[in-house]
Amino acid sequence: MNGGLMKHPRIMPILLASVLIFSYGCGEDNNDTVGGSDSDGAVTGVVKEWEVTVDQQKATAGEVVFTVTNEGTIGHEFLVVKTDVADGDIELDGDHFSEENASLLVIDEIGEYAKETTESLTVTLEPGNYQLVCNLPGHYENGMHTSFTVTS
Repeated sequence: MNGGLMKHPRIMPILLASVLIFSYGCGEDNNDTVGGSDSDGAVTGVVKEWEVTVDQQKATAGEVVFTVTNEGTIGHEFLVVKTDVADGDIELDGDHFSEENASLLVIDEIGEYAKETTESLTVTLEPGNYQLVCNLPGHYENGMHTSFTVTS
């Protein structure tokens, strides 16, 4: 058998590709859900002009830790808002929305923080619909929001 594969040089790349594909398919199942008893409740994200992104759009009810990096060129904030209003449709009061709006509940926030810094926010969330937003003047209306769902 010595040198058997060397007689068929095209077989080695096929074998390697098969091993890689098989290994990839056997990895851990990350089903977009964090929090509660399903995982450690960690969500990482980024704020920048003009977007809010997170690595997962869902969590189970319970403690969730958001670790958010400001990759923008200016200061931003990060609010966790419980609301059934569609993503991006919170009614504005001038250049931002009123945090006293009856259609939403601000759970907690990371106040304005500097570019190139990372902050964390730990919250206990109940099942429902949320938006993760920056509500500095002009930021929400320019796209700094994303939906987030908490299940039981």
